Amino acid sequence: MNKPNVFEYIQCMSALIRADKHKICAELRLQLVHFEVLDYLSHSNRYTDTPAATASYFGMTRGTVSQSLIVLEKKGYIEKNKDETDKRIIHVKLLPPGQAILKKARRTKLFNTATLLLKQNSKNPIQKKSFLIVLNALQKSSLTTSFKTSQENRFQPMKQPTIFDLIEYMAALIRAEERKKCTTLKLQMVHFQILEYLSYCNKYSDTPAAISNYLGITRGTISQTLIILENKGFIKKNQDKTDKRVFHIQLLDKGINTLNKAKPTELFIQAAIILEKNTSLIDNEIVFIQALTALQKANSSYSFGICNTCKNFSKKASGFFCELTQEKLTKRESEFICQEHVAI
Repeated sequence: MNKPNVFEYIQCMSALIRADKHKICAELRLQLVHFEVLDYLSHSNRYTDTPAATASYFGMTRGTVSQSLIVLEKKGYIEKNKDETDKRIIHVKLLPPGQAILKKARRTKLFNTATLLLKQNSKNPIQKKSFLIVLNALQKSSLTTSFKTSQENRFQPMKQPTIFDLIEYMAALIRAEERKKCTTLKLQMVHFQILEYLSYCNKYSDTPAAISNYLGITRGTISQTLIILENKGFIKKNQDKTDKRVFHIQLLDKGINTLNKAKPTELFIQAAIILEKNTSLIDNEIVFIQALTALQKANSSYSFGICNTCKNFSKKASGFFCELTQEKLTKRESEFICQEHVAI
């Protein structure tokens, strides 16, 4: 069973949001994982504010979460308190400095601009119902069972979430499943993200610079990561035939096999089964496209959209064509994402 397009839209939106978060966190000298932990704690209750619950939610090892909490505690963003009844249990409390840094990292220009564009470009008010339906399907399908045992124990999102907040919740569930798979395969999340990107980017977007722009990570970090992936036999670097300064990154069979093992396929299959029972979502799939388009337009650098949805894409009698590069495109190339994409 193929996953519905809604999951592809969510993943594209998630990538744009993640890149934006990376940039903001870098400015605040805050690692993305630290932001995610702070954000989680701001919505957790007395059942879910423990290191164990945090690790379960994100699909991280307890050791990784423990190290993150040590860093956040030293910065004065959180404090740890022993449970009054069971002294073995530690509750993590978000402190005012942590709330302040979280507010700076969370309130992004991207969201505000995208929300405004979404309202301007939609004839009718965008209903959150479709996004809530997909979020609920992902929650029910998630292997993170700690957060669906009961309404009281479940991780609680903010009371009045925007559409983009809901998208972030969905992205968090997907990332949790990906982290679990990566931990099993002894693969870092950034390695998985690069392999995944290379599996659906086109010939204009398979360079280290494009990968850096897509993930919102510095070129130095990407360069070091590519060396590791190349040493593992997952990728191969090929020098551009025209410009010798440019290198294209090719995903090899070993990388493809590892990527397929790391993908949260089961999550999408189970969620798709749930969504098939809700026929109203099929009619409203357009709202996900509209939300993605709004985010792409709001992104001040690159939109990374699918080639055949670009303003520069054209279909001629001789085949597909890119007006920007003045080059012919194959059908396969037209279905991949491109950093030069301009949302219509």
